[in-house]
Amino acid sequence: MENPNVQPPQEEKKQEKKATESYYAAQPPSRRGYYTVVAVILMLTVAALFARGHWLRIREVEVPGLTHYTVEQVAAQAGITARSTYFNLNEGKIARNIERDRYLRFDGMEKHWPNKVTLYIYERQETFNLLNMGVQYILSADGMVLSNSNKMQLDNGCVNVTGMSVRDIRVGAQVICNNDSQLEALEALYDELSIQGFLEEISELNMTSLDSIYLVTLDGYTANIGSTEELRAKIGTVRAVVQELRREEEYGGMIEATVPGQATYRPVQK
Repeated sequence: MENPNVQPPQEEKKQEKKATESYYAAQPPSRRGYYTVVAVILMLTVAALFARGHWLRIREVEVPGLTHYTVEQVAAQAGITARSTYFNLNEGKIARNIERDRYLRFDGMEKHWPNKVTLYIYERQETFNLLNMGVQYILSADGMVLSNSNKMQLDNGCVNVTGMSVRDIRVGAQVICNNDSQLEALEALYDELSIQGFLEEISELNMTSLDSIYLVTLDGYTANIGSTEELRAKIGTVRAVVQELRREEEYGGMIEATVPGQATYRPVQK
């Protein structure tokens, strides 16, 4: 005779399954799920901050080596405003903005996380006078035409450049020569004369032949330095000879200094 209190095997399995399901349902959420929620919240917060960009807005602009411009003027010319951020600074756009002013040349920039930028700017200065077709053009050391004048003689403290083979010249653009090497030589001369503190004593640079470049001083010495090879030694030689001639009160004349460290002097014929 069967026992009425004994349940069939199938029903026991069903009850076991229900008990197991209820056990797992009662467990608290795992730590892994908690960390996932926190990570999502953090990512959304960071995304919102980036979207608003307040803490990434450029708060400091650095422009080393300025002489005539202020940092504020350069930043305004570059188009950097109170709304500019670390990520929306466009170097190409900044370069174009800067070089709309012909007295400025953009040489690069460096961003510093999270809200600072350094702009490297070259300030062009009036350096050379170049007479072409009856018009005096005033150039910077790198060949940018800064202004012009109808006066045949200019007393502006700039060095007169002669012998340049000009193809195109206009204010606000680089002078174009038939021989690009002339401009390269002119810039190299400017650099070396400036380094040696001799530029202020030069009244004229004759660039007719790049194998025989002539320097003329304000007090009338003419020096042939040949090509631009070994400029430092050649200009140093000319300086030394000029100083000695001045001590001896021998003024004017021709100095041949085409060989570094060697020079000959031919006085003015009397």
